[in-house]
Amino acid sequence: MAEKGAHLTGTTYVKPTIFEIVAQELLASTLEPAFKKILSFFISFNPKRYGWFEQWSDEVYATFHGLLQNFYLNNYAASFSETFYGLKRINSSNSKINGKLSEKQRKLSLILIILYPYIQSKVQQYKLDEVDGKLPRNEWQRFLRTHCIKAHQIFLFMYEIFGIYYYLAYISNHSSYPSPTFNLLSLTLTYSQPTEVISISEIFDKWKNGNFYANDGIHLIQRGCMKTLEFSAFLFQFINWWNQENHHTNLLSLPLPPSPTISVIANQYAKLCPVCLKIPSIPTALTVSGYIFCYTCITKKLQIEGKCPVTGYPAKEDNLIRIYVNY
Repeated sequence: MAEKGAHLTGTTYVKPTIFEIVAQELLASTLEPAFKKILSFFISFNPKRYGWFEQWSDEVYATFHGLLQNFYLNNYAASFSETFYGLKRINSSNSKINGKLSEKQRKLSLILIILYPYIQSKVQQYKLDEVDGKLPRNEWQRFLRTHCIKAHQIFLFMYEIFGIYYYLAYISNHSSYPSPTFNLLSLTLTYSQPTEVISISEIFDKWKNGNFYANDGIHLIQRGCMKTLEFSAFLFQFINWWNQENHHTNLLSLPLPPSPTISVIANQYAKLCPVCLKIPSIPTALTVSGYIFCYTCITKKLQIEGKCPVTGYPAKEDNLIRIYVNY
């Protein structure tokens, strides 16, 4: 996209198309599921040691997200997804494409970029807990959660309505703001100017001539990390598209391993709850281990010990799945 900004002067800017703006928003929305999928893969190597990451996955992602976006806002005046599509943020009142964001605009941009997906994840988790009947025992906490969900639904509805209005105004050239957030920050988007990139041959020439300095090495590492992130984002989007198109082959699916042999003890205690050794009352599966318990038995165990009674893997009530058996 950078070639579109090659002809621009310091006092003019070209508005990106609505398709590029929507595309970068879609890319931004894939960062969290991609990160959490990688985090789950990392946890699976040693659930006992790294299981706590799952309980704090929203906070871990928010930290990573903040560091990533802070780097891009500082160096490119744009978020990660905006940089990927060759866009940058500029002040709407002083639309010079070589101008920098003010410190206030940069900080507010960073806060809004991080805060919105974090709140979304938390409210979504509250909704799932409410559906499963996992409400806090404290009445005041239940009251706060319920009204937080309702307030978020109202806000989301209003934001979507305003978002459509801003899209239409942007397309019809009645507004330079592509979203309410940009209006709030007095920012708009334009194409970033092309940057000079040192080729691999030039780097080798510097190395041979003894002109390769620490700054060149840091620049090379930064460039490699950026390209890796951008390629990973593209790859994840491609995999999502492939799977959503209902192709016969799922790119993320792994070959099925052979069925495990059933031990004598497993046959002896088959169809019994591992805690009370009785036929499960309200059968409930624990996803981290695959064992089925009585709902009351496993709930009490998790509240007290916070792990699977059989395997010892870290677990919480969110990992329980009710099984509905037809008798």
